[in-house]
Amino acid sequence: MQKAIIILFSLYVFSCAHLRDSKGDYNEVLILSSYLDKTISFKHIENIFSESIYTPSEEFLYVTKWINPDEFKNYLKYRNVIFLSISEPKDSTIDILVDNFKYSYKENIFMLNDVYAKNQALLFLSFQDSIDMINRLSNNKEWIISSIDENISKNMNSYMYRNGENFELKKQIDDYYKVDSKIQKDYMVVKDRFLDEAFLWIGRGYPYRWITIEKMPYLDELMLWYKLKESVSKNMPNVKIVDYYKNILYESDDIIKIQGLYEEEFSDSGGPFVSYVKINRKLKEMLIVTGFANNPGKNKNRLLKELEIQIKNIIGKDKNGK
Repeated sequence: MQKAIIILFSLYVFSCAHLRDSKGDYNEVLILSSYLDKTISFKHIENIFSESIYTPSEEFLYVTKWINPDEFKNYLKYRNVIFLSISEPKDSTIDILVDNFKYSYKENIFMLNDVYAKNQALLFLSFQDSIDMINRLSNNKEWIISSIDENISKNMNSYMYRNGENFELKKQIDDYYKVDSKIQKDYMVVKDRFLDEAFLWIGRGYPYRWITIEKMPYLDELMLWYKLKESVSKNMPNVKIVDYYKNILYESDDIIKIQGLYEEEFSDSGGPFVSYVKINRKLKEMLIVTGFANNPGKNKNRLLKELEIQIKNIIGKDKNGK
């Protein structure tokens, strides 16, 4: 086993620059750990990756899979891999592997990208004992999640635009809303109301995903939910935002994220939506970009994540670079 570990580490040190795409489901997180370390850390790690959303059924954002160190060679090219080592109690497998990486980086918690495959994140978590593990996991929980989320988004962004962009639609959006967008190739205009108000509805085929873009005067953040419902009801008569499962949070000083559920009259179905509100207090206006996912009877978490990435590629920067 020790010989195999040395070979794996050597593969990292002398890795070829010509890497292939990483493997695995977009939200799969592999945890490489010895049996003893898994016993100690299992509930703490699972708690970090326990976040879920309602679409309306509950869906977990991450899928964890625990791997024995002697199986690692089968998972070298997977997207998100965590190496977890607890020095006490000692073992002759994962501790040696993690120590080899630590020797080069002089850190107990760190991340490496694109080691064995493109768009790959390897997170190394090394602890002295169970108490050290609990304290460090608590202090680094947000960093661990954000690191995995960033790699998930990087992989999905690459996949989403593999066939190119819709430059004609991009120009229409950029010219009207003064942004610098990036639009997937297969999105088309469903409805626009540029003459009487700044509203655009675009969408793509099955499973259906819709995105609406609207510019409106700035209003008190406490009224955003009600204004969003009013706008959807007016511009999308077949869609109704419902009041249960409502979540509003600040992503930054000028970006507000709204999540919830909607019902669609024509298909007698519905699903989750996510909305990003970009506030320009200087100009006293807001840009609201909302995505609706529809995939009856099937998981919608991936569709929602794709919508979030597409939305961020619309509101990310305006033409002034802000």
